[in-house]
Amino acid sequence: MTPLKVYLADLTHDTILLVSDTIPINVGFIGAYTKKIHGKDIELKLFKYPQDLITAIKNNPPDVLGLSNYSWNTKLAEHIAGIAKIVHPETVTVLGGTDFPHDFEVQKEYILKRPNSDVIIEGEGEIPFADVVGRVLAARDGGTPLLSSEIPGCCYIEPSTRKSAKPELVRGAMPKRLKELDDIPSPYLSGLLDPFFDGQLRPFLETNRGCPFLCSFCHTGNTYYNKINMFSVERITAELEYIGPKSHANGVDNIHIADTNFGMYKRDAEICQVFDKLSRDIGWPKHVIATTGKNLKERIIDVTNIMGDKMSVLMSVQSMNKDVLANIERDNIKLDTYKEVNDYITEAGRVSSAELIIGLPGETRKTFISGVKEVIDSGVTAATLYTLIMLHGTRFQTPTYRKEFDMKGMFRLIPLDFGVYDGVKIFDTEEACISNKDMSLDDYIWLRGLALAVEALYNYGPNRSVFEHSRNAGIKAADLVISAYERITEAPEIVQELMKGYLKETRDELWDSEEKMVDFFSKDENYQQLLSGEAGGNKVYRYRALSLTTAAAAWLDHLAAMVQDAAKTSIT
Repeated sequence: MTPLKVYLADLTHDTILLVSDTIPINVGFIGAYTKKIHGKDIELKLFKYPQDLITAIKNNPPDVLGLSNYSWNTKLAEHIAGIAKIVHPETVTVLGGTDFPHDFEVQKEYILKRPNSDVIIEGEGEIPFADVVGRVLAARDGGTPLLSSEIPGCCYIEPSTRKSAKPELVRGAMPKRLKELDDIPSPYLSGLLDPFFDGQLRPFLETNRGCPFLCSFCHTGNTYYNKINMFSVERITAELEYIGPKSHANGVDNIHIADTNFGMYKRDAEICQVFDKLSRDIGWPKHVIATTGKNLKERIIDVTNIMGDKMSVLMSVQSMNKDVLANIERDNIKLDTYKEVNDYITEAGRVSSAELIIGLPGETRKTFISGVKEVIDSGVTAATLYTLIMLHGTRFQTPTYRKEFDMKGMFRLIPLDFGVYDGVKIFDTEEACISNKDMSLDDYIWLRGLALAVEALYNYGPNRSVFEHSRNAGIKAADLVISAYERITEAPEIVQELMKGYLKETRDELWDSEEKMVDFFSKDENYQQLLSGEAGGNKVYRYRALSLTTAAAAWLDHLAAMVQDAAKTSIT
């Protein structure tokens, strides 16, 4: 019998640039495992770029189409599932990824908004997807229909009820997690991912799965992911030795590690030794992008010593307030560890960065400013102040949790997440937390302005000599940055205008509903704003670039005035 055609895609918007520029290892794992289970019964093909998939669907439609489902590509995935249904209505469409709520009623609402997706996988996807393919094969050979009973790890609307007044959600038990990750054949070593070494995509490496922390803003904070399962060091070594020469030959000299806590486990030092050897042998990689562990400082320090300048230390603290950390169930992360690791990195003269999130429950404007001061004055190279995004797959999309902290959100376009695909404009959006019982909308806007001030004045050292001079005089860098922002009306006019423009755009990018936003940008004249860069980009980075290219001297003058005032005060 003819093999079942199975397409798997991890799509990215690519209108302006690649929003997701990593090799699709996620669908690589799914495909490699499914091929292991079903062998010659399936014909498998992977995709990253939307137009490639659309063309393949029209020329040779698949029997099963699996699409990754993240906040940055969920609308795009649903749209292309719809194209598949038009071309070949019998195609079974499957979504899987982190953009899926946990609450039963929210799940039902979510699926009903995706009529082109037959099945959505909840949790790790290898076993459920292989099971779906197995059921499609069985149904084709005269067995029971695919959606005749529950499938572990899968959710769907019972087909006969989808258009009724009472649609029924069928939800299988959470799938078993694979404990021995080497049971998944390597999509790198098998050659499955070879087409994606194209000079545009960065290699993606996963060395383990799971996270010991329960952070409410992260999908791995679910207890389902609490246990850590690992790929063997031997396999990881073989993969790196395969990836390195291919990436280097295509001019891609960095690699992204998917782990949530790299460096926190003893064996991570062994992996870094492999990186170090490859670097000495072939000059690859030049940079490793990873989120480092939150605890066990000695191991994190060991990793940074091996990697040197090839890896920046990113410590995602999110808040420096213990009450806030308790509210988001992150209170088992030791702030002292963060401070000690950062002190060590700073003294060694290496790059370190920290992330804080605006809008976490319990964080007031005052406590957030205090956290910013603490992070900057610890000597980090950069402090990035993010907005809390209320993602599906986290507790921030659970109605009871939102009610507890009076979380309110508004919608905005994910930066550059738009495009025209098969003649239809598609936009992927996110819900930003703009207020809660501890923070008002005005506080949110004000703190977003502080984020720009930190980027323009401090991050990665555009005014390093000023801060070094002031530090020697006993004046703290954070005090200068915050004073410069609080006294922005005293700044040169070009700086004031930049900040006014940024704050206006920050407020104007928020919409009460996705529908209103999509209706607005779907109009050709408004869509042109996205194409030209007037709207739809990352505002902090755009205004940082403007600050450094058109107003650097003016920002410096304003900062110098803060130094002079601080010096007068200290003398007095």
